Amino acid sequence: MKKMKTKRLLAVLLTLAMVLGMTVMAFATVTEPPADQQPNTDEVLTQKVEGVPTAANKAPVEVKNVEAGETVTAYRIVEAAYGANGEGFTGYKAASGVAIANVLEPTSSEVTSLAALIANGSLVLEKVTLEASEADPTTYTGWLGAGYWLVLVTNDENEDVTKIYNPMLLGVYYTADDNGKIDTVTGGAVDANSDWSLNSTPAYAKSQKPAFDKKITGSTVTDNPLNPSGNDVAIGDTVNFEITAQIPSYSEAYKNVMVKISDTVSGSGLEIDTDSIKVKVGTASGTAVEVSGAAVYALDPVDQNGFTITFTSEYALAHAGEYVYVTYDAVLGENANLNFDPNTNKATFEYTNDPSGDTTKEEDETRTYTFAIDSNLYGKEESEWNKVTEELLKTGEVHTETVSGTAVTTTALSGAVFELKSVDRTPEIVRTATSDALGHLSFTGLDAGKYELREVKAPEGYSLNEAVIPVEITATYNEDGTLNQYVIKVNNQNTSTYTATYEKDKTISNITTTPGHNNDFSDVSDTHEIKNTKLTGLPSTGGIGTTIFTIAGCLIMILAAALFFASRRKTSKK
Repeated sequence: MKKMKTKRLLAVLLTLAMVLGMTVMAFATVTEPPADQQPNTDEVLTQKVEGVPTAANKAPVEVKNVEAGETVTAYRIVEAAYGANGEGFTGYKAASGVAIANVLEPTSSEVTSLAALIANGSLVLEKVTLEASEADPTTYTGWLGAGYWLVLVTNDENEDVTKIYNPMLLGVYYTADDNGKIDTVTGGAVDANSDWSLNSTPAYAKSQKPAFDKKITGSTVTDNPLNPSGNDVAIGDTVNFEITAQIPSYSEAYKNVMVKISDTVSGSGLEIDTDSIKVKVGTASGTAVEVSGAAVYALDPVDQNGFTITFTSEYALAHAGEYVYVTYDAVLGENANLNFDPNTNKATFEYTNDPSGDTTKEEDETRTYTFAIDSNLYGKEESEWNKVTEELLKTGEVHTETVSGTAVTTTALSGAVFELKSVDRTPEIVRTATSDALGHLSFTGLDAGKYELREVKAPEGYSLNEAVIPVEITATYNEDGTLNQYVIKVNNQNTSTYTATYEKDKTISNITTTPGHNNDFSDVSDTHEIKNTKLTGLPSTGGIGTTIFTIAGCLIMILAAALFFASRRKTSKK
């Protein structure tokens, strides 16, 4: 009979060990504990029990795949019970203040409800803060007594943390030897990247990094291939954008959450069409339906410079894990930045990422460029490499021009009017420019593509140059959307190639030009010269002008009249 009782006790203990270990799917090495807490067995997650089990028995545990810098805290929700008269371990019971129907099988609903009470301070329990491993800062370790421990991860305002963490469960339990005597206490490991489950029933993801992306989806004239992070258009063109954000998979531990998406344009280049903003919610595959209304989100503030979409807590919790798609259009305005100076707009995704209410945010930018001929490489920079380019030069005979109040002898001609038309896009681009005192022609707000340049009005005293000059602008982009290089080809020759070097923060450290110019732009051998021929044979100012021709005409008319009347007199005499 005694032997049968021993077997029953052993069966109960083994069953208990299995149940408490259901959330522990794998064992792993932990950081070496202090010398006075070294496990005295070869099992890395077990601790030898000497004599009668007591509350002093502890085992090593670990929580894996938590972002470095987080705070990982274990709260005891189920504890071991011990006899009052040194009888040792007698079973498991709920910790004081904890409501669990079956202490050996807490449900996901019970776990998340307890997590919410802990987060708002309504439930105070025994707790242990786990420490990050020196060998792996994403693994947190500690020593815990027998029972169930609810693990919460909080970010403590660490802005680098972008994951959300749902409650996790660690089991620490006693095991018996072949004779039914309890001889070890075994700890557990939990992976924050896995799903929480009990009895093989999935409940929720233990941690999640919500999807977030901002991209360019098209423009008035779509680049081929289109870089989703950077493109180029002409002033007046429309650019299409899409923001994708995943509502975090919140467990029931989260009672009030914030999910907010915003977008802001920098400077005055891009202007948002507020009527074009649309919000859809659906699956990761893009199957979504448009949503609106105060019960879903608030759109405020909103104007041509940006907007903010704040989902209600009720809607976010009810649609946890679903994807939000925000689409809108923006027009590139007359005050757009030119060349390597991008027209940037930044999307921000802010959301609650632990049950206590802390939030985190992510950002993603796109860059829209537009080009100019005879213009600064980068408008905001004062570095030596930021000079005015010299792709075109209008010239004629040697003469005197006034430059910045000083008379200079030059071949450069001012006052010539040119027209630049696109030949490979709809709508057509038409730009006009007049040569300045240095003979340069500045055309701004150009898309990459092919153009034709024509002189439509010559400077005074010069004949019109009727040549049709082909101009082509090409551009390449880095993966992050920054402009790598653009080339301006005039008359089928590579007039100038401009290449940027970027720092880690995407600011420009240098721009080189090849061939020619040598960064100081003293070598203009690659500037395309458009020559005009001076008209000849015109009278000088103050001369007789057209008077002599008028007098001669009058004399001829008088002579003709005299001959006519003389002829009539002769005829009448006959």
